Amino acid sequence: MKRKTNKKDIAGFLIIVLVLIALAGLTFAVCQKYFMDKNKSILRNVSDHADVSDERPEPLLDEDVIDAEIKEQLDKATEEKSLEDKKESVSVDLIVFAGQSNMAGWGGDATKAPLLKEGAGAEFRAVSDPTKLYTITEPFGFYENTITMNDMFLKRGSLVTSFVNAYYEETGVPVVAVSASKGGTPSTYWATEVVAEDVITRYLNAKEWLKANGYTVRNQFLVFLQGENDVLENVSTDQYLMDINTFASKVMYRGIDKFMMIRVGRTIKNADEYERIINLQTELCRTDPRFILISTMLSKFGTEYMVDDYHYGQEALNELGEDAGRNAAYFAITRHDPVLTDYRTGTTYEPIEYDGL
Repeated sequence: MKRKTNKKDIAGFLIIVLVLIALAGLTFAVCQKYFMDKNKSILRNVSDHADVSDERPEPLLDEDVIDAEIKEQLDKATEEKSLEDKKESVSVDLIVFAGQSNMAGWGGDATKAPLLKEGAGAEFRAVSDPTKLYTITEPFGFYENTITMNDMFLKRGSLVTSFVNAYYEETGVPVVAVSASKGGTPSTYWATEVVAEDVITRYLNAKEWLKANGYTVRNQFLVFLQGENDVLENVSTDQYLMDINTFASKVMYRGIDKFMMIRVGRTIKNADEYERIINLQTELCRTDPRFILISTMLSKFGTEYMVDDYHYGQEALNELGEDAGRNAAYFAITRHDPVLTDYRTGTTYEPIEYDGL
């Protein structure tokens, strides 16, 4: 005997179908908005493929070559216990600091860097000692050298301590900082599989160690200061955008929440040397929700802040770190990109707003 179809059954089925269609549409809209608004993003016509430069492994140097003053400074770094003392609030923000020589701190001076504020954060040495947290001591990331990413002990003092101090002052959440920088590197270096995997390995080693030792990882950011070598090596605009898109996609696929960019500055000889890259970085951060511009301050500094044609001294790095740290904290608190003064143009930088992303 055939069962009669109940009108209520049909109505209920139709309601379920309509709800599923609505949910699918909402999911698609959110994903499209998150990964890229194709009509607005500067990357709308950029391929996901990148032609990359050859990796040039360099030998790790013996520690006997380390400057005595720097070694004395680094010896002050002890195992960081103050974060463990706050067992009632062990949430931390994990931040990877990546880029080329101005991120690494080739022009810095560790003796002129600020001291880390108590409880503000710690360094996880993903390469040299991934077994504990260390007090952040300048020059940050000095021992974090691999065959792929080796600064050959050229780090002198970075922006990281001032960044962490400012970030903690605003958020009240400690930062666990991971070094992943190498001087003299164009975007083609960062787009290679081996470099992306090096960065990802450092980040994941830190994340897994933190979770295994009772910490809750809240935000996961990458702070990037790079681009000078793309001008010096005549990397094309299309190539630069492909490379940055490739690198960002790889690290974000593995868990990084936001790609935070510090804009490049100038050379002593020419204030407009990096204008093309500056414009690309500005528009990239303005139009693509994956990228956040957290400082334009290098465009504010004159030549008196520089130690040579390409590198900024510790005074500039301290101010830059504080500015970038506060703006990164603004996003961490509000989930909105900061509105900044663009020191190069004297105008206000306002990103396209992507609510809650």
